[in-house]
Amino acid sequence: MTNVGRAALARALQGPGVLAAAGFAVNGGNLLANLVFARALDAANYGALVVQTGIFLILSMGGSALQIAVVQRDTSAPGHTRHQRGFWIRRLRGVCAVGVAVAGVLGLLAARPAATVLSYPHPLAIAEAVVAAGVWVSLSVERGLLQARRSYQDLARNFVLEGAARIAVTIGLMFAGLGVNGAGLGLIVGIALATEHARRRSARTSRKVADIRCAATCDERIGSTGPILLPPVSTVRTRHALRRDTTTALAALVPLAMLQNMDVVIVGWLNPGSVGPYAAIATACKVPVFIGLAVANFLLPEAARRRQQGRPATAALLAAVGWVIAPGLLLVAVGAVAARLLLSEVFGPELTAGAPALWVLALAMTCLAVTLLFTNYLLGAGRRGVVGVLAAGTVLTGGGLIMAGGDLVATATMALVCQAVTVSLAGLMVVRAHSPAVLAMAAGTPPGQAAGPAARAQPCLLY
Repeated sequence: MTNVGRAALARALQGPGVLAAAGFAVNGGNLLANLVFARALDAANYGALVVQTGIFLILSMGGSALQIAVVQRDTSAPGHTRHQRGFWIRRLRGVCAVGVAVAGVLGLLAARPAATVLSYPHPLAIAEAVVAAGVWVSLSVERGLLQARRSYQDLARNFVLEGAARIAVTIGLMFAGLGVNGAGLGLIVGIALATEHARRRSARTSRKVADIRCAATCDERIGSTGPILLPPVSTVRTRHALRRDTTTALAALVPLAMLQNMDVVIVGWLNPGSVGPYAAIATACKVPVFIGLAVANFLLPEAARRRQQGRPATAALLAAVGWVIAPGLLLVAVGAVAARLLLSEVFGPELTAGAPALWVLALAMTCLAVTLLFTNYLLGAGRRGVVGVLAAGTVLTGGGLIMAGGDLVATATMALVCQAVTVSLAGLMVVRAHSPAVLAMAAGTPPGQAAGPAARAQPCLLY
């Protein structure tokens, strides 16, 4: 194996590994924090805190979609100088700063009417959730830049910083007597600190003109001195490209969020008395999904970068899938032999009724985690058809869960069947994306020339 091959393999293993560890640490911290909040607050205030978090998660989806668009745009590296490449980033940062101010004003104006409609006793908490979602957009831009520049260790540190700061400030303010409003302030402070950290790290990232579009190709192809031929730079305007990619990413994120959470909602609708035990197993089974969300930050830019070269990011995809399948299968094994003990120790003996369904739902969520990775891979490869697959999978899953009638084992089994169908369809799209004709088209070169010098290529000199 060549030095380049070893370096590529090491990057494929280290990138998702460090992000998976960070995701596991942050979500473990969130779980412990929720246990603290549940004991520090009464039932009404804890419910209000959950509602505030839900409002933020809904509003933050736009920022998460923009993050995907930033990765795709920065990886394509429009322009030929560092100034040209940085121009659109500076403009986008300015728009985000204005957006935070607008979100603050709109949040304050809409807080009381929204609280009245929702019968929510904390109007200021709604305003805080809106502001936090506005700041999240800025954080998403900076994280997208770190992704595109392969700063995976900095990105992992940023995850941990945001989670630690948010949890520490929230707990401090809540015990200081601010309650739910303190939790909203903690959310804003944590995101703001993470935004500044990510901005500083992205500013320190080396951005030579050849780094993004040429590094991998030059490493692998160079055998003598001279210029390296690369596909032409895209002429699509940045504003239009960001709008298009953000819309596509949002169209993918919405069904993914529904696939992750609709089973609890449907069980609560059809079988309210069993929603508590089912929510317990659903929470336990989200581990592979949470890890998948972190690992996707590695897979998306790797797929987008390989797309520019007309090659598949197979090694990156396999490494990422391995990082979600391993804990998923471990959870399946634990659920098969010690589900009741696990639920009793973590959630209490009163929430163990769903123990027989734990291993089934764990397998279903592992399938969903792989679907999540396939989706990011396909978006990075420019295959927008995955949105249709996710939409169809969402409809299929919704109908199947309703047919299960709220029974815990039947619901988990139906979820597994539907998630297996969805991941299979997404997997077929991945296989299709690896065909030579599709790879050549993605790189902007005629079929048969994707792996070699393109006739319309532009020179790129190594420094």
